[in-house]
Amino acid sequence: MTMVTAVPGAEGHSYAYDLQPEHLTLLRLCRLPTPVADLAADLELPLGVVRILLSDVRERRLITVDHPVPKRLTDPQLLREVADGLRRL
Repeated sequence: MTMVTAVPGAEGHSYAYDLQPEHLTLLRLCRLPTPVADLAADLELPLGVVRILLSDVRERRLITVDHPVPKRLTDPQLLREVADGLRRL
């Protein structure tokens, strides 16, 4: 799940001077790290539209984007529990 965080002071930054209201709302919503899917839900916009808005503000360096690093399932106990759960289905 990709997390987006506004750079501190992003709304008042000189790079934000000509942003559309949707961009500014997006910046307000991601003052704290927020998943992209949650931003789409909060804005009531399709995910593709939110990605375009995020691209616009990212070009201006007003947000940071953190992509998750997939964890490897190497814990044998966890793998057994997953396998047991699947068998019960």
